[in-house]
Amino acid sequence: MAFRRRNLPHREAAGETYFVTFRRLRHLQVDLTNPKTAPIIISALRHFGGLRYRLYDYTIMPDHVHVILQPIEREGQCEPLADIMHSIKSWTANEINKAVGRSGSLWLDESHDHMIRGPRDFREKAQYIWANPAKARLIEDPVDWPWWGHGDREHAGL
Repeated sequence: MAFRRRNLPHREAAGETYFVTFRRLRHLQVDLTNPKTAPIIISALRHFGGLRYRLYDYTIMPDHVHVILQPIEREGQCEPLADIMHSIKSWTANEINKAVGRSGSLWLDESHDHMIRGPRDFREKAQYIWANPAKARLIEDPVDWPWWGHGDREHAGL
């Protein structure tokens, strides 16, 4: 298991699944749920799903994104979660900036990541992701949220 620390502690281990939250810079007025921006984020999450990581659940909120993913092991190694997140955040920042006519940084440097600790923890995080828009009073029923989805649920192994 690897342990890194910047401002937040980060633990990584091969084959583990993570609940990750990444946020836009607080001072920006960019709404991530705008129809110009949310599809860019979803496209980025889905693009490497199955190649670099297994994508489970995700939701796009106005100022942050939640995702459950599992880096894919290749030849006994997994790509570091920090590299995966950097790639997603870098590409989406460039594309969102183009879409909304701005430049500069979009995301906070660090993401909050939590290593999933088993089936119950996975279910709790997946439920949190699904219910988050309703809990934030953006909609009444989570089924109505257009910026939620899931990928490879059948291979969660949890």
